[in-house]
Amino acid sequence: MKTAPFRMVFMICDFMAQGYQDYQDYPEDYPDYPDEPAPTPRKRRRKKKKRRGMGCLGAILYVLVIIAISLLLSTVAIFAANDVFALVKDDADRSFTVDSDLSLSELSGELEDYGIINYSALFKLFVKFTDNDTVIHTGTYALNPSFDYQQIVRVLQRRETSTVEIEVSIPEGYTNAQIKERLVEMGVCSEADIDEYLNSYNYKHDYLEERLPASKGWLEGYLFPDTYKFNANNAKMTLNKMLNNFKSKYDEPIQQGAEALGRNQHEIVTIASLLEREAKVDEEFARIAGVIYNRLSSPDFPRLEIDATLLYALGEHKEVLTDADKEVDSPYNTYKIEGLPPGPICNPGYTALYAATHPEDHNYYYYVAMPDGTHLFANSYEEHQQNIQRAREAASQPASEG
Repeated sequence: MKTAPFRMVFMICDFMAQGYQDYQDYPEDYPDYPDEPAPTPRKRRRKKKKRRGMGCLGAILYVLVIIAISLLLSTVAIFAANDVFALVKDDADRSFTVDSDLSLSELSGELEDYGIINYSALFKLFVKFTDNDTVIHTGTYALNPSFDYQQIVRVLQRRETSTVEIEVSIPEGYTNAQIKERLVEMGVCSEADIDEYLNSYNYKHDYLEERLPASKGWLEGYLFPDTYKFNANNAKMTLNKMLNNFKSKYDEPIQQGAEALGRNQHEIVTIASLLEREAKVDEEFARIAGVIYNRLSSPDFPRLEIDATLLYALGEHKEVLTDADKEVDSPYNTYKIEGLPPGPICNPGYTALYAATHPEDHNYYYYVAMPDGTHLFANSYEEHQQNIQRAREAASQPASEG
């Protein structure tokens, strides 16, 4: 269906050539016939006048056909160039399998069916013209409509990129460093390749425009935690798959909630990352979100004083934070800075993102963790101190036997 513009060009060229030939073969004078009387001079002059009129009309039609052909060829050239060079095309990963008995025509047709290319005939010509039709390997590949023809051929030529898909689960709350460690451990990518693309700013995602790449952790918060099937040895595609997943999960309810709160996307992701590290049970995500928003909106609480941000600043996990820890000089130390840290401290899941945009409405300004992962909440410092004592007493009690 998509090759119709090319067939139309050939048909019109054929029609134009035939019409022009008929015009050339049109007799200048009609032959004389002996069984008919010779035409009078008046009649002959009228015939010549008619012939000149037809010639003028034919010339006009010929020019119009040339113009139409030129416009059509220009349009086809634009569409063809877009397909060959992938100038303006979707960016979405797709798994594509090349069977051992797949001919070039079948390969081109399947690439078109999968939406990786738009014109199978054009791709077939490209492969033949560049003499690449003898080095296409069998296997399953990760292809993308944003690849130009040469990139597609290169992927199909590199045997090592054909996949056995590797399934990897990324838990909620993982940092980019932990995700990198997991991907290397599972054999998805090398550490060097991941570092290269984690620090690259060449991602085609509008939502990242709000996030200024001021540090190596600039993608922190946007690699959505989920269970994935990755193709080996393609770090950029691996990270893009997680970024695309984030984009789809940051859905309309979350966008509307953020707008109602007057918060931009980066602030929401940052708050969600705090919730992901602080909350342990789903029922408390929105309640802790309410505490954060209460503190952010109150002049009496200029600092959030969230332990998870300090642990991120320290770069290590500690069961007990000291007064010296709380004095560490870092933009992520919310015991010293006012308001939110400059960015997320981990990669939050959907529950945290939703809670960050739909906080519980209450008057709590404090919370303390209990041994079972739940929290005690308070709206005054005195009540908070009582809750701290209760949490300590609960932690000192021996575990009950099941």
